[in-house]
Amino acid sequence: MIARDAQGGVVLVNVLVVLAIAGGLMLLLVSSQEAAFDRVARAADAAVVEQIAMGAEASVVDALRRDLDDAPETDHLAEPWAQGVIQDEVSLPTGRFSVRVTDLQAKFDINQMAEPSAGLLDFLRRLLLALDQPPETANQISRIMRVVGQIARLDDLSTFGVAPETLAAMAPHVTALPIAGTVNLNTVDPLLLRVMLQNRSHAAQLIRTRESRGFLTLDDLRSVGAQRPQNSGFTSNAYRVDILAEAGTAAIEMQTILTRRNARGVQAVDILERQFTYDTPIPPSN
Repeated sequence: MIARDAQGGVVLVNVLVVLAIAGGLMLLLVSSQEAAFDRVARAADAAVVEQIAMGAEASVVDALRRDLDDAPETDHLAEPWAQGVIQDEVSLPTGRFSVRVTDLQAKFDINQMAEPSAGLLDFLRRLLLALDQPPETANQISRIMRVVGQIARLDDLSTFGVAPETLAAMAPHVTALPIAGTVNLNTVDPLLLRVMLQNRSHAAQLIRTRESRGFLTLDDLRSVGAQRPQNSGFTSNAYRVDILAEAGTAAIEMQTILTRRNARGVQAVDILERQFTYDTPIPPSN
């Protein structure tokens, strides 16, 4: 009797083991199927956010191209083209979305120091003084760039011995443009404008006019008794576009550098550089 009970217990254990294995296999199959569905869903979300970002970029490219026909004499972010494509962060059914456009010609182009004039060298010295940096660094930068030529980024100068703290101080006001261009008086920051005009009062009056109307004209400079500074203008042909898009479990941040050509009958917008950063959705800001 005891042997029979023991045998029955063994059979029961075997049955339980078989059921456990079967259950584990079923769980594994279900988990694998869920994981496959999850991967497909994530891939679909990633494709959606990329298409949203690419579509937003295309809208900016089209707007900048049309602006060459509609208003080639001036560029500022209060123009219809800019108001039509710039989008503050909003919540869409897919998730968050925003488009920011930055005028790269709002800053001084350090690449001009590859062939510096006396006026440019003097300007860079004055800017360094305004930033509490050694003015003699202007001569150092000039010597470097006469040898190496144009650079891709301002930080590249650190390789040749320019102090990192000086480059950090310059960064809000100085850039390395991918194309030749003057400083746009419609977007230049107040400190850089003061250095360019060498007159704090004139700069303050012009900034007030620009803030109230959105742009400046040559008549505005004349009205305050100022002349248009060397290396300045009212147009821009280099922009950075920053796009954020979310959909489901996917998010993308895309940065594009755009340049325009408007000479000799050729009007075009070129995509010079494009960078993607994929991530999980970013928590909303408070």
